[in-house]
Amino acid sequence: MHELDAGVLESGDNRLSAGTWFRIPLQPTPIDLKLSGELNQLDFSKYRLYCLHTPGHSPGSLSIYADLEGKRVLFGQDIHAPIIKKYRSDEMLWRRSMEKLLALQADILCEGHLGIFEPAENVTKFIEHHMLHQTVE
Repeated sequence: MHELDAGVLESGDNRLSAGTWFRIPLQPTPIDLKLSGELNQLDFSKYRLYCLHTPGHSPGSLSIYADLEGKRVLFGQDIHAPIIKKYRSDEMLWRRSMEKLLALQADILCEGHLGIFEPAENVTKFIEHHMLHQTVE
């Protein structure tokens, strides 16, 4: 988890975690590994994951990508997520983050709520669509 969001989980903050939205009480949770900065890499045997800081939905939002068998696979949870200022969202940072994701030219997007998108043209269309139709509160 990025250090900029870690405090929310470590303190069990039910408001900033949006736990109250989903009626799920959050217990204080220790974070084993806090990432910092723009880009971190995690190595697992023959695989390498890149953790890209993509703030906007939250200060510590991360997008993860890997290059596997000649394809770039992107895990982008906060692409479609609403920008809600009372939860520390920042629309300008989010837009910059979406530009970072577009620059990755991912072949496959695994989006946490809306499915898997491929090929690369569909990944680009998905991100661009949400940039045009973002919900800001």
